Amino acid sequence: MNPEEIHRLVEEYRDGTLSAADARLLAETIRRGAAVAETVHRELAFSGHLGQAVDGADDEAFARSFAERLQAERGGSEFVRAFEKRSSSRLGARTRRVASPRSSAVPFLVAAALALAVVGLVLYTAKQPPVKSVAVQTAPTPPPPEEPKIAPEPPVPTPVPPVRKPEELKTVAPPPVAPVPPAKPEPPPAPVPVPPVEGPKPAPTRTTEVAPSTAVAKIDRVEGEVFVVVEGERKPAHVGQSLPPGVGVSTGLAKSGASLVLSDGTRFSLGADAGVREIAKGPRGTRVALTVGTLVADVAKQPADQPLVFATPHGEARVLGTVLRLVVDSTLTRLEVKEGKVRLTRDGKSVDVGAGQFAVAGAGMSLAARSVSPDEIVLYPQDAKVTGAEWSLQRDPKALMGVVLEAGTTAFKVTDHVQTRPSYATYTFFAPADKEYRLWMRLTSQEKGDPWTRDMVTIEPTRATMNQKSPFFGAAPTTAWVVTGLSTTAGYTWISATGEAGRVEPPLVVKFQETGLQTVRLYVGQPWARVDAIWFSATQKTRPPAKQLPPLSEK
Repeated sequence: MNPEEIHRLVEEYRDGTLSAADARLLAETIRRGAAVAETVHRELAFSGHLGQAVDGADDEAFARSFAERLQAERGGSEFVRAFEKRSSSRLGARTRRVASPRSSAVPFLVAAALALAVVGLVLYTAKQPPVKSVAVQTAPTPPPPEEPKIAPEPPVPTPVPPVRKPEELKTVAPPPVAPVPPAKPEPPPAPVPVPPVEGPKPAPTRTTEVAPSTAVAKIDRVEGEVFVVVEGERKPAHVGQSLPPGVGVSTGLAKSGASLVLSDGTRFSLGADAGVREIAKGPRGTRVALTVGTLVADVAKQPADQPLVFATPHGEARVLGTVLRLVVDSTLTRLEVKEGKVRLTRDGKSVDVGAGQFAVAGAGMSLAARSVSPDEIVLYPQDAKVTGAEWSLQRDPKALMGVVLEAGTTAFKVTDHVQTRPSYATYTFFAPADKEYRLWMRLTSQEKGDPWTRDMVTIEPTRATMNQKSPFFGAAPTTAWVVTGLSTTAGYTWISATGEAGRVEPPLVVKFQETGLQTVRLYVGQPWARVDAIWFSATQKTRPPAKQLPPLSEK
């Protein structure tokens, strides 16, 4: 390639119009001859392009610095050699400056980088020692020469750059710079370290071990089978394990349980076959989602605007500080409060449950606070659930509530064991295990003929003990009792073991084996018997008068 062609390519590079193909051609020519490289380097060094592309400085700063150093060294030959060594050695370690939004020379910079990289590599072989630079007055970058001749020295004065015609302008010329007074020599700038390139971060793994500052709870006790549930996957739990938000806890069936402590000191325990779906803590308080099983909590005092909420499938228990017990099964949620007060909510309705009270939330159940250990439990016909066709609800104006349960015909004998009978009426209610209740029933018979064949009804308290065993069932292991004597008096009367005239029998005493929901069933003994009310009383120890009304129920 002849000198004129090399000069044309250098001029196009300086003006920013050099194409990628010509850049590759110029680079190849530079590689082949050191003289060509030296010529290209001098031309680019005088115009400031080499410093701009290699050192990463802006046009104005490098032009001023280059002119000052060139003037101080009387032609700049020594500086050029030193600059060749420094620029070539730093070319691969420096990150090239990204052009400003107003620059339109992106193709120019790409081509320049390619050409200047080759220049640096060729000139690196000179290995001349660096020369200290002296700061002097700066001058703006002169316009490109019209002829291929190269000026021996750049101008030192600071004239105002000449104004070109619009069609001649390729880039915007930098504004003039005010003269800078001479300064003391400065050492060459230290290399700028390139930050290490980080590799791809590994994907996060699921874990239940978290820092205490981010945990919502900690496992304090483990008994039997206890699991931490993460996205449906169960992992064995251990004492001291911290739980992050969104993690659940479940317990096994037999002799299993766990205790958890929240960050505010609230402690709650889970019984066997229990499950907490998640524990969430936010600006509105803490939420514990209990899906099944028994939970007993000792709740620390909560801020008024940040309560602790126990959520179940049937309602919510909002707590500000108390000791409570929650029992959840497939049909209902039962809340018992030992200390403080808890608000139980279902379907927009709420009830405040105080110390010594309980409430039940479930489909078709009234939301009311009742005593945890009631002395009086009264059951009415409308509280019963009828199974089969032997019992039916009938209207009766003489009944306490205007409705009675009436016995129909049955294919079974009164002495048949109740375990095999498919028809009955069921009452469900709460009662503690620490009380002895006398069982009273308000009964009558509608039989118009022989009253002695129409005056029996069978009652069976389940999961309980009785002070007497019914003679109708012999040695069979059952708590069922056949009540007789319904027809001995006209109208309704209170009966316990028997209502037969002239016989004084001690009342039936029932004691439930466990605190919780209890079940009592009625079976047809003989047809046309009517049941008005069933009364479990811890205080009524003798037979009430026929017209005595039971107290307000605490069930």
